[in-house]
Amino acid sequence: MLSLCSLSSGSKGNCIYIASDTTEILVDFGMSYAYVQDALQKIGTDVKNISGVVVTHEHADHVCGLLRASQEGLKVYAHARTTLAINAKCGRIQTENLPFYDGGFAIGDITVLPFRVPHDAVYPLAYSFIEGGDKISVATDIGHPTEGIINNLKNSRILLLEANHDREMLLGGDYPDRLKKRIDGANGHLSNETAAEILKRVISPKTKQIVLGHLSENNNTPELAFQTIVDSLSREGIVEGRDVLVDVATQSHLTRIF
Repeated sequence: MLSLCSLSSGSKGNCIYIASDTTEILVDFGMSYAYVQDALQKIGTDVKNISGVVVTHEHADHVCGLLRASQEGLKVYAHARTTLAINAKCGRIQTENLPFYDGGFAIGDITVLPFRVPHDAVYPLAYSFIEGGDKISVATDIGHPTEGIINNLKNSRILLLEANHDREMLLGGDYPDRLKKRIDGANGHLSNETAAEILKRVISPKTKQIVLGHLSENNNTPELAFQTIVDSLSREGIVEGRDVLVDVATQSHLTRIF
């Protein structure tokens, strides 16, 4: 069975740990190498045990530690267009040569299935991970829901989904109008309310754990994200704690291992 732990999730950096009994993977490396090493040791493992880092897109909060990780010998898996964008920003990173990246690939005993998401990056992706019939999905940095996203998230036992902002806090806050429009736009980030709408469509009896991720420190709070999601699901007859568990990943603390 697969497990997930958020090492850090938010607007300043992202790194998610996925593991089977024999394979350990990171989704993004948006924290310093030292931070990730320390976080992994806190959950009883080590960076040397990581079989690969899969990259969602080239924004700094997802790749700022990737050059050092690559230099230390970690295998990096990124779409060719994303690799070019990272190299233009960070210096040359060696990535695995996978000509049919979109079709999925294996890292150890874990099948990795990338799928497209709308975001203002060159080739943004989310991922599902499958091992022995078990499925975990990680989907953040999403401007708006698509049928492709909905279909790929279905049947996930654990789902880490973006709940970036409360729309009222964002639009009434101090951000410049240009930045508000970017975040709230079709290639920006998911609001709590839109995340709830996605969850209503993808939660099934197979779904046991929801983790809300990539929260804005300025336009959201863990409590508000949690309550918005729980209240919305409750109106659909989906009761947190009975039908599904909901947790919130934060920037500065590791989650428990799910």
